Amino acid sequence: MAEQSSRSTRHPATIAAVLGIAVFGVGAGVAVAGCGSDTNKNVNSVIDSVQSQASSVSSSVSSQISTAVQNANQQAESVQSQVQSVQNQVQQKQNQNQNGGSGGQYGY
Repeated sequence: MAEQSSRSTRHPATIAAVLGIAVFGVGAGVAVAGCGSDTNKNVNSVIDSVQSQASSVSSSVSSQISTAVQNANQQAESVQSQVQSVQNQVQQKQNQNQNGGSGGQYGY
């Protein structure tokens, strides 16, 4: 029975170590694993911290994606405006050619 109890005490620390490695790298996992005698309260604190930081990263990524989409839309509108300008210039040149040159309707 004592062996079973010992295993269950180490199990939350192992989970915290794995979470620490996943989020912060090997150094954090070792630091958390070294606290094998900590209570569930400490393990829950580590898990809460990991979840909080993951949420913060998610929020930051969402903000960056939103900004990137806005920038892409602005660039697309700018390109569309430039295309419209070029189309207008082409139309003007075609009209000039139909009217016999750069003199427009008077033909000078």
